[in-house]
Amino acid sequence: MKKIIRTTLAALTIGSSALAQDNLSLGGTAGFGHTWLSNSTNARYQPAGNLGLTLVYSTESNWGFGADLKWSIEGGKTSTTNFTNTTRLDYLRIPLKAMYFFGERGNSFRPKLTAGPSIGFLIGGNNKATTISGDTKTTVETKASEFAKSIDIGLAASAGFNYRLVDRTWLNADLTYYHGFSDVIENPNIEQRNRNIGINVGVTFGIGKVQ
Repeated sequence: MKKIIRTTLAALTIGSSALAQDNLSLGGTAGFGHTWLSNSTNARYQPAGNLGLTLVYSTESNWGFGADLKWSIEGGKTSTTNFTNTTRLDYLRIPLKAMYFFGERGNSFRPKLTAGPSIGFLIGGNNKATTISGDTKTTVETKASEFAKSIDIGLAASAGFNYRLVDRTWLNADLTYYHGFSDVIENPNIEQRNRNIGINVGVTFGIGKVQ
């Protein structure tokens, strides 16, 4: 896992150096929303969250490209009268994004659409199964590494905007949906995929030469 982190950070650094003469920005991002697993019955609200770095390169046209490196909390929750099952899956997630910016370059407010693949590497989490029988409450906890697959792949898409706060400093806001393609459960008799939706907000700073 440390090798993956070092390789990703190195790629971001190389990309920054190679594109320094163009519109390149780097900053922090955080998000909050709802996560669930496909094929779940009696699904309930389960908080989703992420925190990390975002890199954006914009071309002379309306197109741009981006990459994130973030810690992402996913999973799902189901509940009936006497039973609650909560699954938390923590990933080191790397979304790659093609971006389309509306308006003209130089505008303070630019709506945008993004889409692209996202790969997640499992780094933690657990499953808590709670049963209530009369006055007795029993909880069984299992580490995610014992039942979840180590890699998750899917597609992320978003709609949002960039707003220039000051020169070369942008506020980024997006409503993002993630649709997992991979079955995240090791058990061959259970097939579930990650789904989540949420709002992501961040601030990026220009680190390339302004054209």
